[in-house]
Amino acid sequence: MTVEQYLDSWLRETLPGTVRPSTEASYRYLVARHIVPEIGKIRLEKLTPNDLRALLRDKSKEISERGRPLSTRTVAVLRRAFEQARRDELIDRNVASLVSAPRGKRKEVEPLDPDEARKLLDAARNNRLYALYAVAVALGLRRGEALALRWEDIDSDARTLRVAGSLQRINGELLVSEPKTARSRRTIPLPNVCLEALIRHRANQTKEKLEAPIWPHPELVFATSVGTPIEPRNLVRHFEALCKRAGIRKVRFHDLRHTCASLLLAQGVEPRVIMDTLGHTVIGTTLNLYTHVLPTTRREAANVMDRVLKGEGS
Repeated sequence: MTVEQYLDSWLRETLPGTVRPSTEASYRYLVARHIVPEIGKIRLEKLTPNDLRALLRDKSKEISERGRPLSTRTVAVLRRAFEQARRDELIDRNVASLVSAPRGKRKEVEPLDPDEARKLLDAARNNRLYALYAVAVALGLRRGEALALRWEDIDSDARTLRVAGSLQRINGELLVSEPKTARSRRTIPLPNVCLEALIRHRANQTKEKLEAPIWPHPELVFATSVGTPIEPRNLVRHFEALCKRAGIRKVRFHDLRHTCASLLLAQGVEPRVIMDTLGHTVIGTTLNLYTHVLPTTRREAANVMDRVLKGEGS
């Protein structure tokens, strides 16, 4: 049995039901696109740590959509797959557990600064998706979380927004899956800028529904002009065009999430509150990602220390 044959069997017979559908889809893509072309023809029992080290060295130079080296994800998938092969006594040892992913250079977090964030929203002001960009910047929603929002998730009286799902393309279909983690399922207070944008967006969407012959998904907050779910890749293209129109540098849509966290940190919001807003599982994720982002945050820390040591305030 070759590595390709084993991984094909593992993906079809063992993995389904053990991870989220979106995770399963990402595993399938990683195996087909990055693993099989490199080591797929090697016999499973003949695979060596050196074979994997060569693969991981190559993947450490490639960066995933989230800014992480692909080597990290690759070794995690192979460890899981080959551990099952070891338990099934197809191999004597899990060679993937004997290697570590090289420390590839992680893509630097690139949030928009306050001026850029305002320019972006100003450029989107008259666009039908303005409210989507408002919640992405102000609340740090992931792309899939924003696209999965339903009107029942918006409570105008309580001024809150509930994150309850994520729209993903899975095996060729656009499906709403469970949030990334248990912490990702959260209820967030709505700033006025978001609440007002959502109210206007609903009024405009009501007009669109009246003019359309059919509106297949009336529950969706953000839909296409004919009432269907928005293709995530189309949103990325729309966002890139918006950045150009706003006259700001090109960043990833995911960087709007970083923008939210960075702006809140710069205004002195507690990291724990930011963690809850973004839906991080552990506070270390929040601190490791964002505390180094804005120089003004570090400068304020120095200013605070000056005031304390000079007796100018508590």
